[in-house]
Amino acid sequence: MQTEYSHIAAYEGTEIADAAKRVLTDPELLTWLKRTAGIRIPRFVASMISGLLKMSHNPRLLIDKWLVLPFLSKIEKQSTAGVTLYKEAPTDGSHFYITNHRDIILDAAFLSALLWKDSRNRPYLGVGNNLFGKPWIEDLMRICRCFAVIRNSSPRELMQNAATLSAYIASLREKGESFWLAQRQGRAKDGNDLTQPSVLKMLILATKSDPIDALQQLNLTPVSITYEYDPCDYLKAREMQLKRDNPAYKKTAREDMLNMQTGLQGQKGSVSFVVTPCINSELESLRGKTISTEDGTTTPLSKNDILREAAAIIDRHIHKAYRLAWTNTAALDIIEGKPNQQMEDYIQSRIDLIHIPNRDDAFLRDCLLNMYANPARNKRIAQQHSL
Repeated sequence: MQTEYSHIAAYEGTEIADAAKRVLTDPELLTWLKRTAGIRIPRFVASMISGLLKMSHNPRLLIDKWLVLPFLSKIEKQSTAGVTLYKEAPTDGSHFYITNHRDIILDAAFLSALLWKDSRNRPYLGVGNNLFGKPWIEDLMRICRCFAVIRNSSPRELMQNAATLSAYIASLREKGESFWLAQRQGRAKDGNDLTQPSVLKMLILATKSDPIDALQQLNLTPVSITYEYDPCDYLKAREMQLKRDNPAYKKTAREDMLNMQTGLQGQKGSVSFVVTPCINSELESLRGKTISTEDGTTTPLSKNDILREAAAIIDRHIHKAYRLAWTNTAALDIIEGKPNQQMEDYIQSRIDLIHIPNRDDAFLRDCLLNMYANPARNKRIAQQHSL
């Protein structure tokens, strides 16, 4: 059924079985599954599954059990030393999970699988429409509760798209659903995880409530993500030099696919997700808060002030909860003058993977070191703030 949200919404009802039939008969997807995770689906099996999905009252659950969860389990076994959920707060009920962003696919996918195992609570997932580069990718993502966050539009279209997205989220929230969204558009390529107030503004566009009430209705729950190794670290450093050398540089769709593939298959070491408490009580403390003006008087917080304060609260939750890996502490040690040859060797091995004209090894080394050091640096600041 077509709705005002159809162009961005996750698939529902019969849409799931119809899309699954397209996906399971797509030779490119079947080849990709085999190459990426060693999963082989013979055509007669795909045809049988498609028929069963048509008859099922919950086709999404079957897709999760037969395809998505086995795929993620394979990825975890092949490319990590374990993916662990740590809880500082319960995960049942409706939450809007907001996280730092490391991997294009796996931040959302791993968290969704962990929450399913912990509380049978699968969130809807907000992903950039730039990732819908192929029909089978879009179908698979929208089957898996992904909705599109539209990017690369004009300022007027940006506001219209944000309002539509906000209304779509509100419609699902009324049904008690949970959500996931990254704290910023795109991954933090320098490892400095900071929430964009514009993301929070987008989430409350559909409500006429005051901003504190509107944010509290979301039940914003920060989640802190740490990868011991970022498989895409050298690709991020490469992109930073290319942008430095040519400010007009933009990634191609092919480069997006390379980042997705590298993130899935590359070695990640230990991966941790820490669910921190909902920030509603801290948002409540913003009521009545004032700021000083240039003429020495005070004025209540504006809507933009509240959004900035809320973003800072989310950041402190995420930073304080980092489960730091040795790569984070070692990188900060090097920056602060304490040698660590193991980390130096690792950094050089990543630089050696970068093949671009006029490769600037010193610049790339600084990029990679700060990428890993920034979580350790931010955790230290967050801990000092709470003293």
